[in-house]
Amino acid sequence: MRYFLALLIACAASLLAYLILFGVLVSRPLVIDQVRDFMDRKLAYADSTPHPKIFVVAGSNARFSHSCAVLESALHRPCINMGIHADAALDWTFDTLRGRLAAGDLVYMPIEYDLYSRTRLQMMTGMDAAYRFRHDKASLAVRGPEGMVRAAFMFSLPTLVQSLGEMGLQAAGVHRRFNLDTLDRQGDETGHDGAKAIPYRDVIAQAREELPDITGVLSHPDGAQQTIADFLDWARGRGVIAVGGLPTIFDDRPVPDASIAALKIFYARHGADFLVLQNRSQYPRDDFYDTGSHLRQSAAEAHSRLLAQALRPLLDRRAAP
Repeated sequence: MRYFLALLIACAASLLAYLILFGVLVSRPLVIDQVRDFMDRKLAYADSTPHPKIFVVAGSNARFSHSCAVLESALHRPCINMGIHADAALDWTFDTLRGRLAAGDLVYMPIEYDLYSRTRLQMMTGMDAAYRFRHDKASLAVRGPEGMVRAAFMFSLPTLVQSLGEMGLQAAGVHRRFNLDTLDRQGDETGHDGAKAIPYRDVIAQAREELPDITGVLSHPDGAQQTIADFLDWARGRGVIAVGGLPTIFDDRPVPDASIAALKIFYARHGADFLVLQNRSQYPRDDFYDTGSHLRQSAAEAHSRLLAQALRPLLDRRAAP
């Protein structure tokens, strides 16, 4: 019995040490913590501007490939680019926005194709969960006990090594190539063009296509798909205009009609519009920066001018309760 109690005490002590280590002592300031820095910058602009507003919601496709500065200038409404990273779960963004949206606001969602099929597990263990467990534990309560436990136990020995490395680099004054200094006031990524794109030409030339698979784009209905559906229903009930859209990808082959039809049906079921530009948001590889979903800044601005024309007729519409 004595040995069993000793083992029990050792297990409890190791568990406590783990929680203190990853929940209090170490962090990843250059990667994980950046999601909060980005979110705070975007929300500060949102909170300083009047309604009605435009929000662009997706992963990094929103941040790199869409220009709220262009949309704001063309449509004469404040525009906030909520894109951060594909691994920052959409429910975090939606939960953050709900208290900031009013009737007549428009939310445009060019969500990356692969995000629709994210599972509940993937949603609960993204970059935002790692940040929140370290710095904002109370915010995980909305995901229930499972979400809190999964966030707490997503760390490992490699995480510790990465954390110590990033903390050391931060202390030495090292910064990532994209940080708060490269965001404009609307939350758009800037500066990813011209000579800065040249080192990535081979990467873009060899990158695989991101065409949606009709059999998989709306799989796992209890994950991200449910999160999006819940937000669309919430927006409809409050007069917020929700509009789905296509993310920017290569124009090697056109996006299949069947995939677009499936997404249109999904949004229509929840009372939302779905916008398809004539080019299906597809562009030559030379227009992309470092991945197949990040347009160069000049191409992002051109894409946003096309988008502004398509969004203009929707601005004065009110979603029916």
